[in-house]
Amino acid sequence: MGRHAADRTTEAFERMVDPHLPALRAYVLRNTGGDEVTAGAIVEETLFRAAREPGRHPRLASGIRPWLMLAARDVLRDAERRAPARHRDRTTAPATRIVAAMRNLTPAHRELIVRTLYGGASLEDLAADRGVPVARIKSDLFLAMRAVRTGLDRHATR
Repeated sequence: MGRHAADRTTEAFERMVDPHLPALRAYVLRNTGGDEVTAGAIVEETLFRAAREPGRHPRLASGIRPWLMLAARDVLRDAERRAPARHRDRTTAPATRIVAAMRNLTPAHRELIVRTLYGGASLEDLAADRGVPVARIKSDLFLAMRAVRTGLDRHATR
């Protein structure tokens, strides 16, 4: 591939992921316990892995954010596996808080989060499965994520 084609590919990738970077950074920051240096490294590695495999890019725009979150989750897991044992206790508390927050969700909200963020389902697929407009799925997912955030905040203050 020529230099100009590579530049165009890089620009296309950046246009695709740029709108999702704030959400990706926030997700990684929450999962690193607020460690900005580690979060920055995780985001950088996530983007590197994502850019390296263009064949795995989502076909639909609505699949980009979940795909990036899944890639970040994989990088976080890899980093956790490589971390010395003395640092592993830092990641246990956030995971425990997330599980507790997820338990407090309605089954419908829990299913939305699991299918999009962990299963990689697109908003269009979920809407088709439920026979509702994509806007309804977006709204429900927003409410589900807000409920998780509220649960995490509640557990953090205990």
